[in-house]
Amino acid sequence: MIRPISQSRSRPFLILVGLFLFIFYFLPSSPTSQIKSYTHKAYPPRDIVVAALKRDDVAWVDKYLPEWRPQIYITDAALYGDDVSLTVPQNKGREANVYLTYIIDNYYKLPDYMVFIHSLRYQWHNEDPMYDGVPPIRNLRLSYLEKAGFLPLRCTWALGCPAELKPTNPYAHRVDDRSHTEEVYAKAFEVLFPNMTVPEVVGTPCGGQFAVTRNKIHERPLSDYQHYRQWLMETELPDNISGRILEYSWHIMFGKDYVNCPSTKECFCNVFGLCDLDCPSEGECEKRYKLPQYATIPNGWPKNGPGEDGWPERGWAD
Repeated sequence: MIRPISQSRSRPFLILVGLFLFIFYFLPSSPTSQIKSYTHKAYPPRDIVVAALKRDDVAWVDKYLPEWRPQIYITDAALYGDDVSLTVPQNKGREANVYLTYIIDNYYKLPDYMVFIHSLRYQWHNEDPMYDGVPPIRNLRLSYLEKAGFLPLRCTWALGCPAELKPTNPYAHRVDDRSHTEEVYAKAFEVLFPNMTVPEVVGTPCGGQFAVTRNKIHERPLSDYQHYRQWLMETELPDNISGRILEYSWHIMFGKDYVNCPSTKECFCNVFGLCDLDCPSEGECEKRYKLPQYATIPNGWPKNGPGEDGWPERGWAD
């Protein structure tokens, strides 16, 4: 016969069990605490798909954009033996592989709205005076997204508009990613979109970050997205070129014209609700964006670095 544990002896045992459960589930160092923060919130039907490396700090997404459900893909998870995180079949093609993998894996259970972004909060191409990725997503007008179906998260024409690539008349000398991409774009386009005519000119705001609706994605069958990813997996082109080809193909994939460059005034108003801007030209509005000299944001930005080495001063757009 098993003798019951007395009340005095059971109390320390129960305290220890309770302490263990608290440490495991609720302290910040707990791996489960990260999962709980992503699964126990009452999110509206919208996902934010993030292409990240293991070393990237992506906590800003959940902290500053709580209305979006994070879908964090760790592209190099295999290098760390990480079999828990979302990842891609092969770390190839940069963010394009993440975007396509998410669409393929969730095609029949997509939310109403999706945003596809890179992992870092501050990036040189973010449509914000201080290159902050939070305001563009916070200001995104879902009513207009519903109407348009697909929207780049950028309005300023530098870079990408009005004519980033001329696939049928590529630049003669290979000098940078742009000319390398232009040189091979036509051949890739014929494989990706076999029933379409190779464009003479391709233009869309740069950055490889965009918003799209479920209905727009469903205008193409699942097999199309599988085809795009298969090309990405099989191409011998380096990641920077294959990824850039898709960067300048998303708008075509989602039914936009080869040149998708609305005026910045129209774009800022429709996409972000900023309708009182002074815009001296079709491609630029005052106090919204300065093209920096470098692609890498200074360490500690924006606390450190503003006003140095060509980076704008803090508050320059106030």
